[in-house]
Amino acid sequence: MISWGAARTIAVTLASRTERGPAGDFDYAGAVQATLEPLSHFTGIELPQGPPSGRQLRIAGRAEWIDFNIEGFGRLMEPVVQRAAAGAGDLTWAVGGVTLTGQVGLLLGFLSSRVLGQYDTGPLLTPGREEEPGKVFFLDGNIVSAAGRLGVPVDGLRLWIVLHEMTHALQFEGYPWLRVHLGELLESLISPLAERLGLRETLQRLSGNLKTGGRSVELLMSSSQRESFDRMQATMSVIEGYSDYVMHHVGKGLVPHYEHLKDRMARSRAHRPPFETAVFRLTGLDVKLEQYRLGESFADAVVRRQGMEGLNRIWERPENLPSLAEVRDPGLWMSRLGTP
Repeated sequence: MISWGAARTIAVTLASRTERGPAGDFDYAGAVQATLEPLSHFTGIELPQGPPSGRQLRIAGRAEWIDFNIEGFGRLMEPVVQRAAAGAGDLTWAVGGVTLTGQVGLLLGFLSSRVLGQYDTGPLLTPGREEEPGKVFFLDGNIVSAAGRLGVPVDGLRLWIVLHEMTHALQFEGYPWLRVHLGELLESLISPLAERLGLRETLQRLSGNLKTGGRSVELLMSSSQRESFDRMQATMSVIEGYSDYVMHHVGKGLVPHYEHLKDRMARSRAHRPPFETAVFRLTGLDVKLEQYRLGESFADAVVRRQGMEGLNRIWERPENLPSLAEVRDPGLWMSRLGTP
């Protein structure tokens, strides 16, 4: 349905127009090791012991990042489109494929110019590989460009990005069930949509959301899908909010001029995970990204009353994850789980 080779050509062509190469030497592997210890000490999360080479660090250009994310994007989109295609006419199939191919290429090309780093959670929809450490991408050329645009020291921004991605390493490698749970939520949210809509309507809605980040898919959700929608939103709010809370507290003693960097990054929103952005635009979740700030407020409220030990209970099992109502009112979550 989607010509991934053509989508790649579009994306790489768009990305290469403004790409610059890495500037200078920076020890990303050393920075990863330097940040993991204070992060682990602050959170109390210890990663499984393994060989130092277990986690793959990639100092990547935009084309490599596009290639990697096309694989993940394809696993997400193709089953939806294939389910919707039963009984579709040749013309609808052909026109829809050309449209989606072009839009996916444009989206990935745009995202590749914005992403600074990415912690890959692994194949969410492929069970049995949840114990594998995630790949970590650092797009150094983009980081150098962003540092100039934001007016911040480039090595400080590099260390900021390392710190951010390693907070996700703690979450997903310290608690491998989390990526499985996210995969199940994503599948329960997206897969039934195509069966309900049919190919023509599915293509129209996917196309509209890819272009605008609109909420057309959300409006057609069943009650069970809306429940998955809310659970996904709550889970992602907590994942990002926890990450921001931890890195802000650890970063103050680790990254020079941290508060200045924090302010600049908050204004640019350049650290939003790119694959997450693509997923949210595809599904219509993008309209609710403002709820992410609630995740850090949730973390702060819980830690003030119950410490990091209390907050870390969210990672013990899926049932401990807060609902959207509990993210908005952390007291509800603390009452439900009781005293640690």
